[in-house]
Amino acid sequence: MGYVVRMPKLGLEMENGTLLEWFLEEGETAEEGAVVAEIESEKTTAEVDAREGGVLRRTFLEAGETVDPGTPIGIIAGADEDIEGLLAEVESELGDVAGGEESDTTSEPAGESTETPEASTSGTASETTGSSGASGSAAKASPRAEKRADELDVDLTGVEGTGPQGAITAEDVEASADATSGDEASGDAGGGDVRATPRARKRAEDLGVDLAAVSGSGPQGAITEEDVEARAESADEGAEAQADDGPGATRTLREERAFDGMRRTIAKRLSESYREAVHVTEHREVDAESLLAAADAAEEALDADVSMTDVLLLALSDALDEHPAFNATFEDDTHRLYEEHNVCLAVDVEQGLVTPVVPDVGSKSLSALATDRREIVQRTLEGDYTMADLQGGTFTVTNLGVLGVESFDPIINPPQIGILGVNALLERVVLDDDGTPGTRRVLPLDLSFDHRVVDGADAARFLGTLAENIEDPWDLLPEEVAAAREGGEDRSPEATAESAPREATARSMEGMSGTVSTQGTEQRYGDGSEPSPVDLFLGSLAACLSLSIRYQAEMRDVGVGDIDVETDARPESGSVESIDITVRLDAPEADESTLERVVEYGERSCHVAELLREDLPVELSWERR
Repeated sequence: MGYVVRMPKLGLEMENGTLLEWFLEEGETAEEGAVVAEIESEKTTAEVDAREGGVLRRTFLEAGETVDPGTPIGIIAGADEDIEGLLAEVESELGDVAGGEESDTTSEPAGESTETPEASTSGTASETTGSSGASGSAAKASPRAEKRADELDVDLTGVEGTGPQGAITAEDVEASADATSGDEASGDAGGGDVRATPRARKRAEDLGVDLAAVSGSGPQGAITEEDVEARAESADEGAEAQADDGPGATRTLREERAFDGMRRTIAKRLSESYREAVHVTEHREVDAESLLAAADAAEEALDADVSMTDVLLLALSDALDEHPAFNATFEDDTHRLYEEHNVCLAVDVEQGLVTPVVPDVGSKSLSALATDRREIVQRTLEGDYTMADLQGGTFTVTNLGVLGVESFDPIINPPQIGILGVNALLERVVLDDDGTPGTRRVLPLDLSFDHRVVDGADAARFLGTLAENIEDPWDLLPEEVAAAREGGEDRSPEATAESAPREATARSMEGMSGTVSTQGTEQRYGDGSEPSPVDLFLGSLAACLSLSIRYQAEMRDVGVGDIDVETDARPESGSVESIDITVRLDAPEADESTLERVVEYGERSCHVAELLREDLPVELSWERR
């Protein structure tokens, strides 16, 4: 039995969907369950499957067009099946788009028009003659647009639509209302009202055109997008005629990218956030040695793939528990605080930035948290996430540290009121209790918050609690992890102050040989089969690089097996003038760009390599094992 294919609704927050591609041409057969189209909502993409087998008899939407959820986009039916009833159903929703201009349709109507105004699943978008004042010519508008026009008393004949085939959307109506009110407010100062369509205003802003100098050719003298472009073109011609110093810089267009789909939604949401929320960002550096040690101890004790991020999320959850005002949203002048700590993680995908949710972080064990976080991030990177994965967040974490960023001001993810920025680990020179200098790794954090809801002192206290948890996370971790700490390295501030300083002693007893002693171990050096001092140094460099690269891989959840580092000093005898380093990694599942970053940041964070940077040329290359 034939049926109407409709734009699916991918989540409660979905407002419209864009057709990306038809996988069938009209007249081609689709098996039950076969993919017939791909669509995109504001947050994700999805495939439209054939509910029943049949022939794609009609399509009412072209690739790139956007409509409301539930809008008819096609008809699938048997090859010889009468689809008159289905066409009538579609026509009642889309007006004359489905059946063409002829009034008496048959099972194969003569009209072949595929123009589709934006419409919901009920109602008609044929003529609007309500209180919006659209008397006279009909205006194609979605039901939501008609309702919004009635509410705002907007004349639809003066609104230029941005929907499919120029259909008027609710957003067009709101933009027109805003423009009209803005013109009225500035009429005296600006020399009179300027009536322009939303698209014309946007184009004028892009081209730097003063709307007051543009003559409108649209309804009731409204300025259209074409009017703006014509004005800009004439201005360019005039400027060229007056130029005496020759042509300016040449700009050769490389490509044009449509600002639509997910990218448009991201821009809209972040613009609204930055415009409405009172953004303030506080910065703080936190000692990260215990955080890193805890992640290593947890991975060993729990036999699980635990990263620094997982321990950080536990520390964050505890801070949110102590400062619940940040685990919240702000909408409709209401500050809503939530029990669950549903933490959004910003993930960089090809289409833009996506923030999947790790639900109820505070109720999870560390191993379960690590598994859930890793799975949701992987699904997001592969494009397998759903709308449900993106909903219900109460706080957001964004990490640009993996890209080497040391400080930034993250934008709040609305309607949340807080977002934590995580930066690259840095080395800081510190003094022990006895005044001995040493280095420690610190983690810079950036907390952006909505100052309408919480104050700067509140944010400082929240960051203070988070810093305490990061610098001493052991009480937040399972007992077996704390036990593993006793057998491993503890580089907490207290433990480091009591540990032996970094030092080595060399002793030459006779001839050209001797020993190097450090931390209870002894290594011979000298002539013959013993390594030379240069060999020992090259070994230290290789060891430091291998550990630093592995740490960077774990920071990015990159699976790496063996790491071989080969160091060669040039020339082979005498004073060292340069060093060649070759890194070989066993990482079959990691892509080239990821491994490039892992090696690059591993070299940056290697203490021994840092000693060489200003004194010797170092050439580093890498390859897969």
